[in-house]
Amino acid sequence: MDEVEDIITLPEGHRYAMFGGGDDYPIKTYYEGVFETVFVVFHPFLVPKNDPTAVDRYVEMDKNEVEQQFRAITWADMRRRLGFDDIKRIDHALRTMIGALKPHAEDQEGANRIIESCDRENVLPPGEGELSNLLENQVLRALLEMGEKWMWSGDEFCTERHLINIRETLTSDTWGVRHRTFFGHQHDWLIVPPWDSHFTLICGSRDWVEQMVKRCELEGFYCQDDTTINWSLFDAKLR
Repeated sequence: MDEVEDIITLPEGHRYAMFGGGDDYPIKTYYEGVFETVFVVFHPFLVPKNDPTAVDRYVEMDKNEVEQQFRAITWADMRRRLGFDDIKRIDHALRTMIGALKPHAEDQEGANRIIESCDRENVLPPGEGELSNLLENQVLRALLEMGEKWMWSGDEFCTERHLINIRETLTSDTWGVRHRTFFGHQHDWLIVPPWDSHFTLICGSRDWVEQMVKRCELEGFYCQDDTTINWSLFDAKLR
C-alpha cells in the first residue's frame, strides 16, 4: 500500500508570543483578551557621538559598543530635518527603501530625501525586523528594574523558543539571542518587531507598558482600536 502523505499545517500560534494579525487586521483586536495595551516603538536613527568613522564600523559592533558610540535621533527630529508634514511619511519612506511595498505604493521621493540626508549628515537609518540594538540594553535594564529575571525568545511564529536569563544577557558583550521575539516567563508581556517594519510592538498591561515607555524613553504611540501594521499608509491595501 502506498503511503499517504498528509498535508502538515502548523497549529494556531500563541498570541502572547508572536504577532500574526496580518497587515490589515487591527493590532489591539488581535491581542484582545491577551494584552491590554500595545505601544508602537519607533526604531531610532543613529548618529556617532564623537567618532564619525563609527558609522563604517557599525555592523561589526556589539550592543555595548553601539550604546557607547552612538546616540539616537528621534523620528520627530528627522521629520523636521526632512521637511515632512507627518511622521507617518518616515515609516512609508523607510518601507520604500527596503522594497517592502509594491511599486505603485512606494514613496520614492521621501526615500531619496532620507538617503540623501543620512549620507550628508553621517546618520544611520533604522533597521527593520529586529529590536534596535541601541535599545537592547535599555530594555534589559528596565526589565530587571521591574523585577523580571527570565524571558523567552522565539522565532517569528514561536515554533522555537529559548529561556533567557536577563541579567546574563545584559552583562555580556553581545546580544547573544538568536531569536527576535521576546516574551515574559509568565506570558504577561511581549516585545515583538514585525517583519519589514522599522518599529517594535511593546504589549502588556497598561501599567507595565507605561513603565517600559518611561524607563526606556521610547518614542512612538499607543495603538488605537483601529491601528494596523499599515498605520502609516493612507490605504490599508497598498502592499
